[in-house]
Amino acid sequence: MSRLSARLEAVVQLVSPCRTLADVGTDHGLVPIAVVLRGVATHAIAADLREAPLAVARRNLARARVGKRVTIVQGDGLIALRGRAVEAVTMAGISGQLMVRLLEAAPDVLAGLTQLVLQPNSEPAVVRAWARGHGWHLRDERMVEGDGRFFVVCAFVPGVGEDPAYAVAGWTDAALARIGPWLLARRDPIAARWCRAQHDRVRALVVDGAPGLAAELATWQAACALLA
Repeated sequence: MSRLSARLEAVVQLVSPCRTLADVGTDHGLVPIAVVLRGVATHAIAADLREAPLAVARRNLARARVGKRVTIVQGDGLIALRGRAVEAVTMAGISGQLMVRLLEAAPDVLAGLTQLVLQPNSEPAVVRAWARGHGWHLRDERMVEGDGRFFVVCAFVPGVGEDPAYAVAGWTDAALARIGPWLLARRDPIAARWCRAQHDRVRALVVDGAPGLAAELATWQAACALLA
């Protein structure tokens, strides 16, 4: 089996043991292969909208000799999982906005899940905010760096009431959704580099005269100070 990238390795590590996991937008099928080989899941589903990536996934399944433990499913997002007993869903490598759209398109599937592990390539704040508003608590999160980019992976579980991860004195929910409450709490060193890069980006925009960024710049300044 191909070695997992840092971001996919983080996805797999944040999955709690389960019977069946579905990797939505699986592309090459590496996450489903990894979870069954490591005993994290008894069975996995590799789901994708397009046939071309599923053809690659089939070849990878054959090489890893896990064809009997991983099912290939072609379909659009979580809708493709209807009628299947799935406990966990992973999604990686797409935008936060698209993740939210796919999650909201299949509330019946979502209601049966016990965990979500999501790696948005952009807009992680959108994913965190959606989870807070829809009864999903942030169990854990990690940030990894690869190919000159930063990636955050968030693990959610169903929860009741306010998410305790956001009970951070002096911080608004919106600011914590932007930065990541667990990244702040752990003084994550990779997150510290990411925050500095975001701070410098926003500061350059302010210097160039872009309006309405004072509050965002202050958030990044506070995060950098805490993570330093």
